[in-house]
Amino acid sequence: MVNFLHFAFATGVTGHGVMYEPPTRQGFGLEILKPACAGASCLWFNQGTTIGCPKATGGGTVFPDKPDCSNPAQPTIQFGDKDLRTYGLNTIYRLEDYTKHHPWRYPGSAPVENPCGLAGGWYTEGAAGNGGDAPPGVPQGTLGTDLPKLLDQTVWIAGSTVEVAWGITANHGGGYQFRLCPASEEPTEACFQQHPLEFVGDTQWIQQGHGVDVTNRTEIPATRVSGSKVVPANSIWTKNPIPACNTPVSGGAQHTPCAGPIFKPPIPGGVGEAYGFGGGMCQSGLSGSACSDAEFEQQNFDFGIVDKVKIPDDLEGDFVVSFRWDSEQTPQVWSSCADVTIKTSGTGTTPFAPTSSCSACVEGSICGNCTSCQTDKSGPCAYCWNPLPGYAPGAPAISCLGYDDDQGHAKDWHPGDDSSVGWSPGCTACWKEGAMQPRLRGVQDDVIV
Repeated sequence: MVNFLHFAFATGVTGHGVMYEPPTRQGFGLEILKPACAGASCLWFNQGTTIGCPKATGGGTVFPDKPDCSNPAQPTIQFGDKDLRTYGLNTIYRLEDYTKHHPWRYPGSAPVENPCGLAGGWYTEGAAGNGGDAPPGVPQGTLGTDLPKLLDQTVWIAGSTVEVAWGITANHGGGYQFRLCPASEEPTEACFQQHPLEFVGDTQWIQQGHGVDVTNRTEIPATRVSGSKVVPANSIWTKNPIPACNTPVSGGAQHTPCAGPIFKPPIPGGVGEAYGFGGGMCQSGLSGSACSDAEFEQQNFDFGIVDKVKIPDDLEGDFVVSFRWDSEQTPQVWSSCADVTIKTSGTGTTPFAPTSSCSACVEGSICGNCTSCQTDKSGPCAYCWNPLPGYAPGAPAISCLGYDDDQGHAKDWHPGDDSSVGWSPGCTACWKEGAMQPRLRGVQDDVIV
């Protein structure tokens, strides 16, 4: 089985995770697949990244351990550190330390090609570059830093504590950090490393209800790591609290059995609640790996992981927020970015306020070239009515037009619903109702910021 998984993971990795509070550019404001992969935003990552190496390569293997440079760093999270380790813990299988040079073993030290990720993980997909699939309507290898802002804008208040959250489609273990870069500067990894956000307290929350029901959350202990173990030194990282399956190497991916949790789950329950691989176990592209709608609903993580972070007192203006998840199972860093305005006073955005799907419909976005195609399905307009090229894990085929509701809005769809019927983001209503101006998220009246 190990040899099979080595081949499969090296050529078809489809694991995913993404920040959803604040909402990301990568999600185009879409609510579908939230929280684990809002708008297929979980498909942005950096492939082939080894601790201490000078650059990402797009290559890499899961098993055995094969660094992507000749002189990698040594792990600061040691093999026997079971408080921080998240993969390869079961010595019964006598596997080598195959995660030794994967990103989480020295958090923050693995290089990235882009701090907001690449669509599909690299410039080429599949075996040619070990990248995954790009999301619908986005060319493979698109840089996350090149995406436009959402119409829905988020405000934080300097000196306050705010809630941030992320979701998991495919559980690669590891841990994560949230960082800032001033919008006036080039959004490089170096810039984000200068402004890591400080986690507040020693607890976090598992939040149910598509990750947004603040009345349905469970407080759990948070495992933080800092000091010389991380980059930047003395910044704070947080361990992914959700254990994958205690199945050798796969962790439950590619429809392999789930042999219980790798480590103790933070809350009681079964696969899909407190532990497991997530909905990504259904999506490897391998024969026999697909799930029915009911099975995808069962495997999908319908919860988010919520933390509180402190906004520094001396910040003001527009900033880009980068979420960086350093995988332990794979040589990957999962990245996503959002935009926030930090003010010195006033009221900040209520966390988990919904977004409008209209960001997907503006010029320069995935459906922005379809404004004149509402009654025309021919020629260049065929793009607007056909399924968008790309991959939406577990979701129906997405097209810009054709599947709105009777009022032209996006239909409500959640895992477990019929995936054989297509889905559209509601551009018809956005264009008709003039909802194409920037607005404060969660504010009902027209407020341009």
